[in-house]
Amino acid sequence: MKLTKVSIIIPIYNIEKYVERCLDSVLAQYYTNLEVLVVDDGSTDQSLMLLEKYARQDPRVLIITKTNGGQASARNLAMKQASGDYILMVDGDDYILPELVGECVKILESGADIAVFDYLTRNKKNEQNYTRVGSSPITAGTAPWNKMYAAHLWQDVFFPEGYWYEDVGVVPFVMMRSKKTSKIDKAFYVYDRSREDSQTNTVNVARYYDIIAVLEYLKKQVDRLPTKQADTVTGMYVEQLGYVMALGKSQYIQNKKERRIFLQTIQKVLEKKCPDWYTMSHKPENKQLKRMRRMAIKAYFKGFFLLGDMLYSWPKKIKERRWSE
Repeated sequence: MKLTKVSIIIPIYNIEKYVERCLDSVLAQYYTNLEVLVVDDGSTDQSLMLLEKYARQDPRVLIITKTNGGQASARNLAMKQASGDYILMVDGDDYILPELVGECVKILESGADIAVFDYLTRNKKNEQNYTRVGSSPITAGTAPWNKMYAAHLWQDVFFPEGYWYEDVGVVPFVMMRSKKTSKIDKAFYVYDRSREDSQTNTVNVARYYDIIAVLEYLKKQVDRLPTKQADTVTGMYVEQLGYVMALGKSQYIQNKKERRIFLQTIQKVLEKKCPDWYTMSHKPENKQLKRMRRMAIKAYFKGFFLLGDMLYSWPKKIKERRWSE
């Protein structure tokens, strides 16, 4: 019996240090019927040379070259050429465990449209921490790489190009398209946050504002669905503007005036899209934790940064310190 084909999409841009680790992990999958679409997004280092070496050694590796246009454009181009029944996306500076594809194929072959799995986060100290996710468009996370999809879900769907946080504009929508999403309570993916120049570790206030545009893109995509998903969309606004941007990203803006302006902008959008954001429940969470987070968000919005830190940042740091001891 012929195995179902899985298309694995990997965007590559100037990450010669990580290319071999990534491709070795992909080609070491126990499940072997793969097409590995690696997109060289105009690299100026030795990344393309390394890709060509792998393509010569393994016919499953297919190289797509293009001028630099960003990760979204690289994924979009590969998606047009993918011929697999299932789609998996891997970032070139990350790597995967050998059983990932096989375990996900089992789930999809049993009738699911998406298989969601947990992942390991690797930090600058080379420590790996387990990250557990849920199965809803909000709790599964917006990263495209901790999920395997039935290819039909991506028909006529593209990442918005030219933005940071482009995943937010698409991945939740694709999950809303799914008739059945199954969760695997195992970590198959290693998300490497140790690279200094990665987007995750880069502070760029001007690009932080991109979150507003990609959320609007998401809303327009969801409006295409035959069934209304208004609650999920408003929940995404609370999660991304409140939890991710106000509580998370804003703390890295060193200039207090810039931070205040950014938070005021985020607040206006959140209150317009979700007037009852302070009380609404958008995902399962501890009631006390939810209350503390909402109070911290409100404090940050008002410019009371020290109070916000006392409510959110300090307890989090104390908890992390206890775990490390």
